[in-house]
Amino acid sequence: MVEGRKWIRNNFKKSLFDFLSFLIISARNLVEEPKLYGPLRLIDGASRLIEILEKEGLSDEFLSKIRKKIEEKESSVMTNKDEFIKLLDDLTLDFADELKKRSRTKL
Repeated sequence: MVEGRKWIRNNFKKSLFDFLSFLIISARNLVEEPKLYGPLRLIDGASRLIEILEKEGLSDEFLSKIRKKIEEKESSVMTNKDEFIKLLDDLTLDFADELKKRSRTKL
């Protein structure tokens, strides 16, 4: 049982290290990338973090829906700027609504 926990913990630590590596490398790349890649990198990072939470059983239905929405529409940054900006607006509204709901419920 202890070995299993150790493997899970090491796997979680590796996932977090990979995520942090993505953030740092993205930050450096953004210096020379187009302006809209910044928001793209941020929502991609959010999607990756949600995926880590899902693997650890720490996500919820709302976050899983957000990840799916991001994955379905994030590539619009390459083809349709207005669609990508609408995605960002929708995600912002989704989180604003969810924040209101969660602030009304006790943890």
